[in-house]
Amino acid sequence: MSEGIVPLRRRGEEGSTLARVDVAAMKLLVSGRAPNLHAARAEVILADLRARREQMMAVLADVRGREPTGDAQIDEANANLVTAINAGIVQIDVFIARGLVFLSEAAKPGPYQSEAPE
Repeated sequence: MSEGIVPLRRRGEEGSTLARVDVAAMKLLVSGRAPNLHAARAEVILADLRARREQMMAVLADVRGREPTGDAQIDEANANLVTAINAGIVQIDVFIARGLVFLSEAAKPGPYQSEAPE
């Protein structure tokens, strides 16, 4: 069913991002919504990236919707913020594209995996 092993976490690491990804991935795998652990992890990470992108889009809409204040420093800071948010969204889009490529590869049956999940 899986071509990977979920590592055990030390005490205190249960709340780490890796532990959160592994727990969510195992839920996908056990429920049959992912063909293997690698694909399940990719799905979890992609869902997180998409959520972060939506958050960034909401912040961008908020900053763009602000009226000019008349204070040159604040208006410049807002313009710089828009530029930085746009760059962040582009970077997230690159990560999502790479994640989709990885997911398509991870979902392919490997030498120790059957065509359909068991």
